Amino acid sequence: MNRNRSASRNRLIAGQAGISYGGFIFGQAVRFAFNMAVARMLGEESLGVYALALAVMQIVETFGVAGYDAAAVRYVNIYQAEGRKASDAAGLAIRSALFMSLVPALLVMLFSAPLARLFNGGSAPLGGGGTLLHFALLSYAVAVPFNVVATVAGHALQGHRDLVPKIVATQLIAPIAMLALTLLLAFANAPGPALLVPYTAASVLSCLWIWRQLRLKTGTGIREVLGAPADRRMKAFAFPLLGVSLVSMIAYWLDILLLGMLGGPVLSGLYQPAARTAGLLRAVLPAFSGIAAPLVAALQAGDESAETGRLYRLVTRWMVLLVTPATLFLMVLPEPVLLLFGLRFSASAPALALLAAAAFAQSFGGIAGTVLSMAGHARVTFLNALVALAVQVALSVLLIPLYGTAGAAAASLGAMLLLSALRLLQVSRVLGVSSFSAALWKPAAAGAGTAILLWLCRPWLLGLGPAVAVLTGVVIASAVYLALILLFRLEAEDRELILSIVPNRRPQS
Repeated sequence: MNRNRSASRNRLIAGQAGISYGGFIFGQAVRFAFNMAVARMLGEESLGVYALALAVMQIVETFGVAGYDAAAVRYVNIYQAEGRKASDAAGLAIRSALFMSLVPALLVMLFSAPLARLFNGGSAPLGGGGTLLHFALLSYAVAVPFNVVATVAGHALQGHRDLVPKIVATQLIAPIAMLALTLLLAFANAPGPALLVPYTAASVLSCLWIWRQLRLKTGTGIREVLGAPADRRMKAFAFPLLGVSLVSMIAYWLDILLLGMLGGPVLSGLYQPAARTAGLLRAVLPAFSGIAAPLVAALQAGDESAETGRLYRLVTRWMVLLVTPATLFLMVLPEPVLLLFGLRFSASAPALALLAAAAFAQSFGGIAGTVLSMAGHARVTFLNALVALAVQVALSVLLIPLYGTAGAAAASLGAMLLLSALRLLQVSRVLGVSSFSAALWKPAAAGAGTAILLWLCRPWLLGLGPAVAVLTGVVIASAVYLALILLFRLEAEDRELILSIVPNRRPQS
């Protein structure tokens, strides 16, 4: 029985995480292309304006979501276990988050001019006495309620073990619409609208699509949203997570915001490609934590701590396995990647190397934060995030005036190392489970061999054109790493995880 349950859970993890990871990689690749298009067609100042406006909006949206995204995942499972309608949990979470989002969105609209001045605004190509950042803040604020509803609806579906709609909305529809509209307006010689319109239009489109999916798959419609009975448990669970999410989002965008305050949109624009390229590595964490969260919630509800530990170690091992070669490539060869955006952006190569290391630290320790939250320790995760943010602020204020973009990246790395260490220690102490396993030596050894070969090839690769160097380096890193992993052999459980998604294969008894 336990063997079959484990095999079933492996199939779910492999299938959903595979879809999620593929979707996140695709979405991040399209956003990478979007940033490249803005950098090359509109310039680094426009890219900096986009980054600053996006930073403000994502912080505001996090406040609007207010922890009800994770609450939707958890309480869909709890309501089902209690024999209640899961659509009530989803409806209550969406209604609560929507109301929370309206106030900060209106505040951003009202104070968009002072905010633009705080971040040095940029030029005023549209006339009317406002800067480009001012208009961007006004335009993007309209998208806040749509993004909040889409986020919570996607997590409600995630609570039903269905990640596909969330991935389609956020990683396919939204980024493709943004890129397509930006290119269309830029080619039509409308640089202002090319920066202001696509974000809001894509948000509305993705929200409408995922709302339809939620209604069709779970029966959650406007009636359920308006009529869902209140539940104090959900509010008590969500609000501490609001603090965690808000602090984490501020920490994520703190480097961009401080660079804007200290150097203006141009400096933020020069840093944005490095930050978003390293963000490709971060796709591993939401891909796996997205499906791990409801599984951990269900296991904890059933008091299955041993199975929680097994799942925790399995997910951690696979995240490290997947993120290692890309991390090494970006740390050894950051220059040709940034040259794809333009010659001036190569100055941020040290920042990209440091941010890649920070993304790896997040991938290794991030699932511990998910486990703590789903086990009911939201206040612990909030305190962790608060401590890490304080450290990042202190390091940023100290290092950015001295080292610019590299200083901002170093501050992010220091804070992420501290946060990951705290999470790993607390999961071990509070839940009695560890993420470490003997099998982790395999990706470590394969990574060391790959790094040595990349470093030896570095002078030759830097002599090639940027696109050729990136493509060649990726092929070398992937081939060598995969060959070494196969040489060391995967664990039996890892092979079972891969084989469990092969069609028509029956689990072994």
